Amino acid sequence: MGRRKFAVPEGWVVQAFSFALDPTAEQHRVFARHFGVRRHACNWAVRQIKDGIEAYHAGVADPGGEAPSMQSLRKRWNQVKPVECADRQTGEAWWPEISKEAFADGIRGAVDAYWRWQESRAGRLDGPRAGFPRFKRKGRDADRFTITTGVMRVNPDRRSVSLARVGTVRTCQNTRRLERLLALGRARILTVTVRRKGLRVFAIFRVLVSRRFRTPAQPDSVAGVDVGIRRLATVAAPDGTVLQVVPNPRALDQHLAELRHACRARSRRKEGSTTPRSILPAIPRRGGRPWDQSGPASSAEPAVRRDLVPQVAMKRRTKTPRGVPHELCN
Repeated sequence: MGRRKFAVPEGWVVQAFSFALDPTAEQHRVFARHFGVRRHACNWAVRQIKDGIEAYHAGVADPGGEAPSMQSLRKRWNQVKPVECADRQTGEAWWPEISKEAFADGIRGAVDAYWRWQESRAGRLDGPRAGFPRFKRKGRDADRFTITTGVMRVNPDRRSVSLARVGTVRTCQNTRRLERLLALGRARILTVTVRRKGLRVFAIFRVLVSRRFRTPAQPDSVAGVDVGIRRLATVAAPDGTVLQVVPNPRALDQHLAELRHACRARSRRKEGSTTPRSILPAIPRRGGRPWDQSGPASSAEPAVRRDLVPQVAMKRRTKTPRGVPHELCN
């Protein structure tokens, strides 16, 4: 069957830390090879699964045979790897230059997709019906691979990370927010996913982080939150005493300049121009309709309010843990 779900210990949470990488030209080539190897291993696993299903329907395979699993396909892959991963012209094997995690990630993806398809057919999977796993192709499949074992380290200099078979890669950002947790023993790296987004390569660390329980300053207090128009929120006690007044963020005024710039750039684009639409500023949309002068400016303004209101409530909950029913009134 599929993989067992990871059980998060009590008092810990799983958090992702993403850092943009600044690899050298050689490291760019190494990343590209790992991206292609993951697709190669995934396509091999899909072929093995399809061949097994066809053999079963033809009556050739053993009806009581083993179902597709990560362990069985990984073992079979290790047997055929010298043939599958050899140069077609010279016959030289190139798999030693690639991390085994890239092969394992491709096989794992094919197995997970197969069992997701089976669960969907049986009606035990929520959401749209999942199809049979497809073959991966460069340009249509995201460039990525995941490392679960081996070297995956945030270096003490806080400006670089170390990955298996790739080496030390410089980061565009400071990694102190993760390095501090690791140095204090409050975090443990579970996996690292290297992913290309546009022209950038990112390292996404999946980390198990310890969260210390905060003792509320006023454990028996009660507070209510009233959301308004002129003010974002007003926090008051049961006797009517106002505890906090949160001003309106005025998100519309902040986004109008950006919106005007996007509209001007769009209006200057000639009909039939070869300028890619992806490099033009995107005009925000709301309700499936483009912005105009008569309707809401964009979806950013209500999103700012939706994001800030829970933050205000959570700040009050640090003082009132039994939380008290905060009323959200329009």
